[in-house]
Amino acid sequence: MEPQPRTFTRDEAEALLPEVDRLLAEAHKFVETLAGAEQAAQAAQWKPRANGRVHLEPVGEVHDAGRRSVARQLRLVIERIQGMGIVVRDIRSGLIDFPSLREGRIVNLCWRRGEPLEIRFWHEVAAGFSGRQPL
Repeated sequence: MEPQPRTFTRDEAEALLPEVDRLLAEAHKFVETLAGAEQAAQAAQWKPRANGRVHLEPVGEVHDAGRRSVARQLRLVIERIQGMGIVVRDIRSGLIDFPSLREGRIVNLCWRRGEPLEIRFWHEVAAGFSGRQPL
């Protein structure tokens, strides 16, 4: 049997939002850095030759090491958020859920970066973001 997740009251979740917002901003920055590095690495791989043909060149280890470092930093930020008992749904949009008890069952208090630093929505666990309802 799976252990029950930590549950949050609305007040407990809202108290964490300033710190979580900062952490999500940091995570988003790492995601964007990784995306940019990936595009640059792909562009660097394909070099046209003088005869017009394209060949694949190996990507330098420096690029790989840099991406690994950023990926490690991203993983640590996500683990820190998850360690609080928060469910990270989407880093790019900053979508997170706080498991909560509502009428005797687990639901998710739902928040996304850019929204006010207050919890205004909830959804059934199986419903996801599209099932958000106002509190």
